Amino acid sequence: MEFRQIIYFLEISESGTFQKAATRLGLTQPALSRQIFLLEKELGVRVLERGGRSVRLTHEGERFYQYSIRMKELWEEIRNGFSKENELKGNFSISAGGTVSAWILPQILKQILKKRSGLSLSVREGDAKETKDAVLKGEVDLGILTGPISEPSLNVLEFLSDQIFPVAAKDHPIFQKKKIRLEDLKKQSFVFFHPGSALRKAVEKKIKSFSKDFGPKIAMELRSVESVIKSLEAGLGIGFLSEYSMNSKLKKIKFEDWKVERKFYLCYRKKSGPGLAMLAEEILRSAEKWASEKETSSLSTE
Repeated sequence: MEFRQIIYFLEISESGTFQKAATRLGLTQPALSRQIFLLEKELGVRVLERGGRSVRLTHEGERFYQYSIRMKELWEEIRNGFSKENELKGNFSISAGGTVSAWILPQILKQILKKRSGLSLSVREGDAKETKDAVLKGEVDLGILTGPISEPSLNVLEFLSDQIFPVAAKDHPIFQKKKIRLEDLKKQSFVFFHPGSALRKAVEKKIKSFSKDFGPKIAMELRSVESVIKSLEAGLGIGFLSEYSMNSKLKKIKFEDWKVERKFYLCYRKKSGPGLAMLAEEILRSAEKWASEKETSSLSTE
């Protein structure tokens, strides 16, 4: 069986006659009839019922028509995926949490958009649940979530790793102690992210591993990373931040056995087409380069 025979079959099915199909395909009618004869011979069934000037699909032809449509769509997807004329372009939307939206994506997307003049990207901030729901419902094309992720309907690709640290303003009284213990933290007020935050869930899980009866005194619960940072800078408590959102006004609290790592993943719906897969790959390449440059810069300033 040749793929052109499938295309010929579809054209006849849609045109309704061999003559019209032959004209559209630029073939003679005998040549077209010959190809359909060979197709039916290989399949071992008749797919077209000839009657007068028109043709109709047989029962087997109806079944073969559905397969043919799928094969044609797959072929078009393959061509689009490898065609330079269809390089990454179009409009895409991304949803991610506050840390990624504010401190990671802007730098990465800036580099991508410099190279892709035909590409347009929009970003909206959402917590873990909001982002996941938006991707599953098709409200956004791509989401960045904290793993692990188990969703059969999504393609999941590892994006970046992140360390979360307890931090406070540099002049916070906690830094007057030579060695900070858990008992010292129990006396402090905390600035937390809202309960739906993936970062907060990771922190609470770690805190419970130290002491099940340690209930932090929460002074503030905030949605945006910027709000948490400003509150910490003002000395309103101790908080937990990603290494990517640290600044010179804040200081990490060295605490024995503290290690909280999380991984971010790119997620998009399966059967989304080659464009979205290309965008995900582009973001991954840019993220790897950005993380490497950031690490090099950090080591040079230590």
